[in-house]
Amino acid sequence: MKDYLTLWAEGPPNNNSRILATPITVIGERIHGPKSEFARVQLTVHPADTFDVVDCVAEKSELEELGVGWPDPVIFGLLDALMNAEPDPLRNVRVILERAWYHEVDSSRNAFRGAGRDAGRKIIEAIDKKRPRI
Repeated sequence: MKDYLTLWAEGPPNNNSRILATPITVIGERIHGPKSEFARVQLTVHPADTFDVVDCVAEKSELEELGVGWPDPVIFGLLDALMNAEPDPLRNVRVILERAWYHEVDSSRNAFRGAGRDAGRKIIEAIDKKRPRI
């Protein structure tokens, strides 16, 4: 049987990757209604040799009590955006989770995953703005 998790992490063979040259800080958010969802995260990505996560969020104990599974949903959403970015993924970064905003009622795993996905899209956009055009 194939090891699908390893294949996903490594990406398709001979696939190019985006390169992060300098750190980028973004705020990803998920604010959605009519059944309100709220989550906002600030993170910085740095160039690295592998994918790594450092959780420096002061509110992590409150988030753990909230039951959102902190920080996994944010990282999963971020990976959704970074690994599936067209035409090239962004793999080798160190993610520093710096700040999180939440609401006692409206924050959920899904909201934090959406905030992570939004942060990933913003990172890709920032890299693409700096890329030379051919």
